[in-house]
Amino acid sequence: MRFPGLVSGLAAIAVSGAVTIVASTPAAADDDTAPLQIVVSINQQSLQVFRGTEVVAQSNVSSGKPGHSTPTGIFSILHKKKFHRSNIYSNAPMPWMQRLTWTGIALHESGSVPPYPASHGCVRLPAAFARELFGMTDVGGHVMITGDPVTPRPVNHSALPQPSAMMVEVNYDPLIDQWQLLYHGLAERGEEITTNPVPMVSTAKLLEPVRPDVITTHAVPEGKLPVRILVTRRTRAENAADVQRMLNRLGHDAGIVDGAIGSDSQAAIRRFQAANGLPETGMMTKELVSALYKAAGKDEPMNGKIEVRRDFQPVMQFAINIDDPELPLGTHLVTAVADGEDRLSWNAYTLENSLGRNARALYGIDENASDSVDVIAALDRIHMAPDVRKSLSAMVGEGASLAITDTGTERYTGWNTDFAIATQVSTSAPAAVAGNRKKRTNVAGTTRRNVERASTRRSDPNLPGVRRIQSVPGLWLAR
Repeated sequence: MRFPGLVSGLAAIAVSGAVTIVASTPAAADDDTAPLQIVVSINQQSLQVFRGTEVVAQSNVSSGKPGHSTPTGIFSILHKKKFHRSNIYSNAPMPWMQRLTWTGIALHESGSVPPYPASHGCVRLPAAFARELFGMTDVGGHVMITGDPVTPRPVNHSALPQPSAMMVEVNYDPLIDQWQLLYHGLAERGEEITTNPVPMVSTAKLLEPVRPDVITTHAVPEGKLPVRILVTRRTRAENAADVQRMLNRLGHDAGIVDGAIGSDSQAAIRRFQAANGLPETGMMTKELVSALYKAAGKDEPMNGKIEVRRDFQPVMQFAINIDDPELPLGTHLVTAVADGEDRLSWNAYTLENSLGRNARALYGIDENASDSVDVIAALDRIHMAPDVRKSLSAMVGEGASLAITDTGTERYTGWNTDFAIATQVSTSAPAAVAGNRKKRTNVAGTTRRNVERASTRRSDPNLPGVRRIQSVPGLWLAR
């Protein structure tokens, strides 16, 4: 990683105001190339940069104001640009921009960073720190946005993969994916393959049950970015697609397999229930699902899954079992740091995430079970097949991460992203009260008419209240 401006031998370098760049301590200096993780606290309006378990930089920030709240959760830096203009807020300047979502949330410089939420959703940074941070980070680096600050702790667990000495071959089923069939057909004919052959489960197949051996024999190509692993529950959409598929195969015509239980699917469920002596509710219940699998002569799928992304693209998906599914998993991010030549050390962050009543009902989670789950307890409940473990070992290295969550990936995970997990937290950020606001400055030589002739408020959500006085070139009023 790059640390421009860091001066060795100093305890800290004051950059501006509450901004601090912390020099490496002996414990952190062992690997000054270890990946950085960023934690933004809404409640403290602060940002900390961790390398391993050490804080290497910190700053005050200003997050989204009421009505434009900054989303909380686990994100990644998707794109960096030294000078960017908002395509949402009237071309407003956003220097040293580091994008976190494709819906407009970013870290960037601002000329106004009050000690309370004031932005339209972005995280505002003081100018000097924004530039410093831009030079420290890489695309793909994690940014966690939380209520209260969170800190990493070392963890060691058998569920956390260690790199294998060489890429391993595992079971391969050429019927899994049409793309793989095409790729192998071209290869057999000796034709040139111009695309980067990252094996992946096709989009069309994602809603089908995924067997543990749904992986390829080909070593995963070296990616530009570290691998990202997600452990989560099988979704309702995946279960619904299975229900629709089995109803169709059993002759009950549920319509298009789209993972959404609409009127056609409900009618098909009622027909199946009537034919099998079940109450005709038309609802997708656990009892209905079990009866369908039995009637179709199929085993019920595992209740969890591991998804893998690299370079912001889906690579693989595996089925796993999660013990005690009625209990929350919690939301955790575990990151890998090199520990010698062939081992990884893992550091875990645990984030607050309150599961609502609807989410609990959707996944069959006990409404009285605590949202607070220790990361070791969550890892203890994850069971994967040996082939899955080998595949993960073949891909992990320094900078890899493993995220665990019950839900929350639906909103921000998609095209050209890592796994992004939205969380629900209780926030108590400082309010913007009269005593916090800067008073309007009266500039000598200006008149009320000058002020009234000021240009319309500059449409920059990052520099609120700044006006240019047209009659005095180069003169600005700050309020």
